[in-house]
Amino acid sequence: MQHLEHDEFNPHSHHREKRRVTRAVRPTKRIEFTEADGDTEGKSVFQLEKETDKETFKIRDDNPWVTVETNGAVRVKKKWDYEELGPDKTIDFWVIITNTGHNAGIKYTDNQRVIILVKDVNDEPPYFINRPLPMQAVVQLNAPPNTPVFTLQARDPDTDHNIHYFIVRDRTGGRFEVDERSGVVRTRGTDLFQLDMEYVLYVKAEDQNGKVDDRRFQSTPEERLSIVGGKRAPQFYMQNYEAEIPENQKKDSDIISVKAKSFADREIRYTLKAQGQGAGTFNIGPTSGIVKLAKELDFEDLRQPHVYSLIVTATEDSGGFSMMVDLVIRVTDVNDNAPKFELPDYQAHNVDEDIPLGTSILRVKAMDADSGANAEIEYLVSDDHFAVDSNGIIVNNKQLDADNNNAYYEFLVTAKDKGEPAKSGTATVRVYTKNKNDEEPKFSQQVYTPNVDENAGPNTLVTTVVASDKDGDNVRFGFVGGGTSSGQFVIEDITGVIRLHNKAISLDRDKYELNVTAMDDGSCCVNGDQTIHTSTAVVVVFITDVNDNKPVFKDCGTYYPKVEEGAPNGSPVIKVVATDEDKGVNGQVKYSIVQQPNQKGTKFTVDEETGEVSTNKVFDREGDDGKFVSVTVKATDQGDPSLEGVCSFTVEITDVNDNPPLFDRQKYVENVKQDASIGTNILRVSASDEDADNNGAIVYSLSAPFNPNDLEYFDIQAESGWIVLKKPLDRDRYRLRVRASDRGDPPSYADVDVELDVVDRNNKPPIWDKSTYGPIYIRENVTVGSRVTSVKARLLFYKVLRETYKLEAMAQDKGYPPLSRTVEVQIDVVDRANNPPVWDHVVYGPIYVKENMPVGGKVVSIKASSGIEGNPTVFYRLMPGSTAQTNKFHTFYLQQRPDNGDTWADIKVNHPLDYESIKEYNLTIRVENNGAQQLASEATVYIMLEDVNDEIPLFTEREQETVLEGEPIGTKVTQVNAIDKDGTFPNNQVYYYIVDSPRNEGKEFFEINLQSGEIFTKTVFDREKKGAYALEVEARDGAPSARPNSNGPNS
Repeated sequence: MQHLEHDEFNPHSHHREKRRVTRAVRPTKRIEFTEADGDTEGKSVFQLEKETDKETFKIRDDNPWVTVETNGAVRVKKKWDYEELGPDKTIDFWVIITNTGHNAGIKYTDNQRVIILVKDVNDEPPYFINRPLPMQAVVQLNAPPNTPVFTLQARDPDTDHNIHYFIVRDRTGGRFEVDERSGVVRTRGTDLFQLDMEYVLYVKAEDQNGKVDDRRFQSTPEERLSIVGGKRAPQFYMQNYEAEIPENQKKDSDIISVKAKSFADREIRYTLKAQGQGAGTFNIGPTSGIVKLAKELDFEDLRQPHVYSLIVTATEDSGGFSMMVDLVIRVTDVNDNAPKFELPDYQAHNVDEDIPLGTSILRVKAMDADSGANAEIEYLVSDDHFAVDSNGIIVNNKQLDADNNNAYYEFLVTAKDKGEPAKSGTATVRVYTKNKNDEEPKFSQQVYTPNVDENAGPNTLVTTVVASDKDGDNVRFGFVGGGTSSGQFVIEDITGVIRLHNKAISLDRDKYELNVTAMDDGSCCVNGDQTIHTSTAVVVVFITDVNDNKPVFKDCGTYYPKVEEGAPNGSPVIKVVATDEDKGVNGQVKYSIVQQPNQKGTKFTVDEETGEVSTNKVFDREGDDGKFVSVTVKATDQGDPSLEGVCSFTVEITDVNDNPPLFDRQKYVENVKQDASIGTNILRVSASDEDADNNGAIVYSLSAPFNPNDLEYFDIQAESGWIVLKKPLDRDRYRLRVRASDRGDPPSYADVDVELDVVDRNNKPPIWDKSTYGPIYIRENVTVGSRVTSVKARLLFYKVLRETYKLEAMAQDKGYPPLSRTVEVQIDVVDRANNPPVWDHVVYGPIYVKENMPVGGKVVSIKASSGIEGNPTVFYRLMPGSTAQTNKFHTFYLQQRPDNGDTWADIKVNHPLDYESIKEYNLTIRVENNGAQQLASEATVYIMLEDVNDEIPLFTEREQETVLEGEPIGTKVTQVNAIDKDGTFPNNQVYYYIVDSPRNEGKEFFEINLQSGEIFTKTVFDREKKGAYALEVEARDGAPSARPNSNGPNS
């Protein structure tokens, strides 16, 4: 045994303890063993090395020769056989090595290939390969010494064999010898060999590398070698021949090849002869020796044998010897016949339907012409009411019923053989049953659920119950307890028709439950009336409600829900409830939000089942949503046609402190007289907050972050924002910071810096013409940009020291707390010879323009002179404001043009106008001259839009209403509503009409109020004549249309 073990490549083997998970494949392990090392199953052959104690091993793929245990032991799974191994003579497998990383170790999984090279062990004996057997040869009578007559041939599976040939016993008197290495048998001596004499040798072959013990080697058994002097008959390669063929073997196909050896090296001719039956069934190729089928076979043909005994004769050419050998050919059955029944149709009559299960009814029989398993038959039936045994006896497997299938059963019985593949045959079986009165009447359904209107009258049909008796008996109907009447209901005993009785009807319950009976009379069978059967069913009469009540929101007037601004989408608002006095589906309501015309989406949603109203957006009270949002919820019942009710209410958007205070200036700078007395109001800061209530109430506080000492000189009034002097001034500058906080929880705040510059007492500030202006009364709808009043201040100086002076004007109301706003005024000092441009009018307008004036249309022309003699050039500019009314979006544009030495400015329309969106504009026009010191002046143009009839009335919703039949003429059905978005009367006045058109089927039956849109009946309706009417109504406004290509009012 050799253990030659090495790694293919391992340059870092001395660092194995430092391995990491990054190395996934270990070097291949090669090891050599002999096949004797694996001669015992379960034997441990060798051990795989571990790099750490925590490693475990597992063979990756199943191997037929070895297994690997978790500790790395490689064991024999199956005894090793060198001859059965592949051409490489190796056992090759992969091992998975795992370290689970216990005790904070490194986790990894490696793979390693293991190759075991197996060396052969000489354990197989040699064997002769000479053919044919027994060994035969001839020797010439005058053969000289050393003439070869036969060659022995042996093989040994072992790789290291060493074969030698020997004569074991010599019955020739020493006339032959064998070459120990080549196996050639030669003649000895010079004596002549005798004619036809047989010389016999017993020979064997030994493997002298395969020792059995100290004195013996592995060898072949002794073989007899017969040598005849002169000539001998041919020898067949087999002592006898056998073949087996199926009966469906194809004609002329090869059956078997028969071969013989000629010792005279002559051509051999083959002939075939039958012993007993079967002559001519087979033939043989005269030179090839191939036996072929000459006739078609049929195993079931009694004239053909199943075993053919033949004799094959081999004859040498030119009058040589001949030899015979037996050939037996067996024919096997093929499943080529299907079972056949003796009769195609089996019948059994007058079989009682109540016979016990398993009763024999009839017997069927089938035959199969095949033999063996091909002729073994099993029976099957197609109807599970019956079963059949292996003898063909058919019994009932279920209770029979003469009342079904016209009192007889028809099914197939199948006979199937056990061939491969199986064949089968079928026959029809008919079983005729005899009826008995054993069935009770059966209702078509166990529970009937008819509906009757709550206002149904006498003799109204309720339903018809149906029952039948499988035995064929007549059936009579009634109510449980006997009789044909029950309360307000009656039943016809023959037809099963149930009606209301012919008296006064009062259906005051939701449902009525009736128990009906069906009884047979036994007329189907002999003595059938001796057993009478009765069955029952239940009739539940549901009283159908008439949909004559609309859903009503009884508490609609009490709905005043509130929602916080900023509440997330889907926040609950209120639960609305509508009730409908009808019953059933007519009283079931579903809720929906009414969407107004041209509205994109809805601001609220409602659960159609519960009426829970939720937000569908996040509201901003200070933005477009405002403080109140209207919503209309509609409740629709489930009647057909359905009725509707609506509820409109207002949702208050409650304030959230989401806006901080905002000062009216980014910074306050003020001059203070040095000799100002204590208690003097120095400066008033003002901040505003868009929130409401406490969230918008502002409190002021004062700090001095730049110099804390500054706070000793000033105080601030928390409510008004006035900064008050509380200590005489002794420095030239003070820097303060004012904080405006609202009263929200938590409060929001803003800070502003205040700079106070102390000036000399002789430095006089500007002086207002008046110390107080007002009160000045203005209308609350005054347009943005309109002039409220003019204020003026004058400077006390006698000599111009600067070219530009900046003043700040403040307007303050008398509210509490007072609100104010300031504006900066810049005064440019110019040479008295340089005058600013002069407008023809400082204010132009109001100028009235129709809202449908086309783009490019001229609104007004205005003009200013330059104010400089001899230099008339001026430049006009339309100043954009901060709002849409002041031309923020360039609704108008200015076009300058010369005319007779003057320069005019034409104001024109730049974008389409819409009275319903913006009704008036306040434009500022600036003109500059072309002097050395360019001066400018401004004028205001007031434009008032005039409404034109350009909007179409739109209905708020499509109506579907119900009117009860029999209601008197003049009954109000509904009220339609349309809205015209025009801004003035009569453009937005809506009038209602019924469309006079042939397609308007309801025009003759209804009338509408011109002003209110209320619709009334003009006839008494009968639902049985017509159940629904489509009515087309029209809404027109009150003035001729201003829309293109339109005549008359919009509609």
